[in-house]
Amino acid sequence: MNPKYYAILGQEEYENGFAGIDYNNIDAVTTRYHVLVATGHKDDRDTGGNALRTDWAKKRLKVDLGQLPDFLKPPLIDLSQLPLGSFCIQFTFKLLKPYTSRDDNQFYIVDNPIVRDKVFRLPMVRPTAWKGSLRHALWQLGHQEEDDQIKQLFGTANDEQPEKGNNGRLYFYPTFFTQTSLEIINPHDRERRFGKNPILMESVPIGTDGAFTLLYTPLDRIGKAVGETRQQIFADLQLVAAGLEALFTVYGFGAKTSSGFGLASNQLPQNGDIKVNYPSATEPIIQDFNSLTLLKRKADALKRVISKEQTP
Repeated sequence: MNPKYYAILGQEEYENGFAGIDYNNIDAVTTRYHVLVATGHKDDRDTGGNALRTDWAKKRLKVDLGQLPDFLKPPLIDLSQLPLGSFCIQFTFKLLKPYTSRDDNQFYIVDNPIVRDKVFRLPMVRPTAWKGSLRHALWQLGHQEEDDQIKQLFGTANDEQPEKGNNGRLYFYPTFFTQTSLEIINPHDRERRFGKNPILMESVPIGTDGAFTLLYTPLDRIGKAVGETRQQIFADLQLVAAGLEALFTVYGFGAKTSSGFGLASNQLPQNGDIKVNYPSATEPIIQDFNSLTLLKRKADALKRVISKEQTP
């Protein structure tokens, strides 16, 4: 969009300065900022667009957006309605480093807005972002895209013959946050060794809780040998658990992960659980855990138990 368009939204914006502006109304602040930019007042001292953004940033260093609506809270998954061998992993994590991402919103007061839900405007991690982050963590652990197990978990694309592609066995749910903050990055000149053009980035601050939910459904194993299905289920659970530990504690999720963003604490603020709709069992297997390391250990233990059961 041409920023000059926004100049017609308020001819008196510059004369009024920042009087009466509601800094909690991000749409109003963004519009005021773009009006000042479009009318040539971006760099005016005290009353220009940059001054408005600085004033807004000081008041928005950390913002609490309230409670999540019930329908955005972690889902209750009934495994009895899913194929045998399905499992889900669900836990609440606490950010050890800020989480940031890049939204495609071009009309915003900062150049690096965080990804938000389109309706409620809450910061979020999209399911596709979780999928990509876990796949990257497993790649870092040595599991390549060509591995059969990786293809089973994440699916394969076939642009020429889409009907021959598949979505894989993993399904991810979005994560919503109720707090935002601002990070300031100030790139330094290599010769002068100081920065003069700080960059504002929206983020979710350290200490914020988020809920993670992953569902595994081996639809491709329906009607096939139960013994082999058992082996694949718990091998996949073992790999996914190892990947999740690496994702949250080592490699991170979101943007700027190479700079340390997007990491979570290994210790969980409350117990998570693994539920497995185990073939031949009358009730799902349920294991709880209070850390991501324990999640991995529980998955390893389940795999060993199943391997012993399969041994003649």
